[in-house]
Amino acid sequence: MTPDLEALIGARRAHDDLSFEELESRYNFLKTADRRGVLARLILKEIRRIRGEGDGPVRALDIGCGDGIGCEPGYTRAIGAHVDDFWGLEPDPDMLPPEGVFDQFQHALMETAELPEGAFDIAYSFMVMEHVADPDAFLQAVSRCLKPGGVYIFMTPNAWHYFTMTASTLNFLKVDEIVLRILRRSEIDSYHYPVQYKCNSGKRLRAQASRAGFSQTGIAYLEAEGPRPYMRGPLRLPFHALRLKRRIIKQKSALITLTGRMVKGA
Repeated sequence: MTPDLEALIGARRAHDDLSFEELESRYNFLKTADRRGVLARLILKEIRRIRGEGDGPVRALDIGCGDGIGCEPGYTRAIGAHVDDFWGLEPDPDMLPPEGVFDQFQHALMETAELPEGAFDIAYSFMVMEHVADPDAFLQAVSRCLKPGGVYIFMTPNAWHYFTMTASTLNFLKVDEIVLRILRRSEIDSYHYPVQYKCNSGKRLRAQASRAGFSQTGIAYLEAEGPRPYMRGPLRLPFHALRLKRRIIKQKSALITLTGRMVKGA
C-alpha cells in the first residue's frame, strides 16, 4: 500500500481501529471519524485473518462499488492492494468503477449478477442495504457466492436512528425526494438513489441472514458527525439537543450507522 493510502485509512479517533467485536461491545458515539475508513479497516482485518488461516488466494467482492467506497476510490484501492482477485458490482450503468482496481467488473444487481458459486472469501457493501428491494433474494445471492465460512461486512443507516425513521416516514408518504431537494439542493443528483429500508434493523437482519444460510450475524453501531449536513437552519437546534441526549443516555442501538458482519455456515 502506498503512503497516501496508508494515510487515508489511518485511525484518527479512539475507536477507529477497533475490531468488529470491540465495536459491537462499545458505545461508539463521537469515537470514530470517517465511517468509510472504519469499514475499510474492518475489511482489511478480515483479509489478514483469512490469510492467516489458509494458504490460498483471497478473493473479494465489492457490492455496489460505485466510484469508490462513499465516492472515495482510495478506500477501494487500499482493499484491492491486499487481495488476489477483486470483483466489483455496480447497478447504475452510468457509474464507472475506479480505474484499474477490479480484476472483474459487472454492471448488475447482486441478485442478477453472474458470479461463481462458493468462490469469495469476503463480500462487502457501503450504504447499499437500505436500497435493497428483496432482502431475502439479495442475501441468498451473497451467501451463494461466498465460501463456507465466508464473511459479508456492510454499513447501512440504522432503522432506529431518528434521522432514518424520519427519512423512512417521508419515503412512505412519497415526499422524501421533495424534502431532500430542499435540504441538499442540487447535490441530490450526484449521490441519491431510491431507498427501500427493508433490511436495516438488527432484528430484521438477523432473521433474513438466518434464512439465507448465514450462521452468525453480528451488529455494531457507530456515529461520528451524524446527520449534520441535513440539519441546517432551524433544524440545528434539535440536532444539538439530540446529540446532548446521546451523550447522556448511552443507547448503542440508537446510533446512526449500523455495521453488520455475517458469516456463512459450513
